[in-house]
Amino acid sequence: MRVKTLMTPDPVVIKLPATREYALDLFRKHKVRSFPVANREGKLVGIISIKRVMLHPDEEQLAMLVKRDVPTVKPNDDLKKAVRAMLESDYRRVVVVDDDDHVLGILTVGDIVRRYLSKNEKLRSVTIEKYYQKNVGVVWRGTPLKAALKALLLCNAMAIPVIDDDGNLVGMVDETDLLKDSEVVRVMKSTALAASSEEDWILESHPTLLFEKAELQLPEKPVEDIMNPEVIIATPHMSVYEVAQKMVQYHIEQLPVIRGEGELVGIVRDMDIIKVILNK
Repeated sequence: MRVKTLMTPDPVVIKLPATREYALDLFRKHKVRSFPVANREGKLVGIISIKRVMLHPDEEQLAMLVKRDVPTVKPNDDLKKAVRAMLESDYRRVVVVDDDDHVLGILTVGDIVRRYLSKNEKLRSVTIEKYYQKNVGVVWRGTPLKAALKALLLCNAMAIPVIDDDGNLVGMVDETDLLKDSEVVRVMKSTALAASSEEDWILESHPTLLFEKAELQLPEKPVEDIMNPEVIIATPHMSVYEVAQKMVQYHIEQLPVIRGEGELVGIVRDMDIIKVILNK
């Protein structure tokens, strides 16, 4: 299987210089999570994601937010090479370029799941047992949104399970749930200026510098107010094919893994199940 068979050709490419607001407009218009970024000559510079834009509200120049060390492949490369590049860099996409580094397409984990794994019936015999993650970060249903976002970032996850007082799974919350309720506000910050010993006798206290800063703010409400309570689940003995089909059907990237009477034992991500390609 070649990369060109599964990639999305001719993606929207942002050319530098560009502003944060310009990127936000494109994210709203195209409803995607990332765009390739190129220089004036059209050569790849990196990728900008909606998360990087939202989490750095004080930076207006897009060039400062671009992730530059992104994996690249060529259209005729084997799919295994693309999967290996994603896993080694822990990155959900590769940019498809020509010999001169001009962008020809994008191949994402979602493309592989949607266009290959969910259609490959040979994978009915391969269970997710050795692919799902056993160590899972969770948040309590009463966790404030700001703390939940921090937990999500520390877990390096796109979504995180929500549990109740008894530890039972009651929902899922993902980064888009959190970020869509956020807003960028201007706040005043202060920092103390150091005074020399010669000045100390003149000043009763150290002088303070006031400055304005943009910050991402989340409303003061608990996770349970925005979580999705209708959780799509997997079980340890479910096949890669079945899980891929669920991901495509419900437009989700990960499923909590449940055993017995609803015991949460892990989470299976689309990033996990593409490993099956390297074992073929």
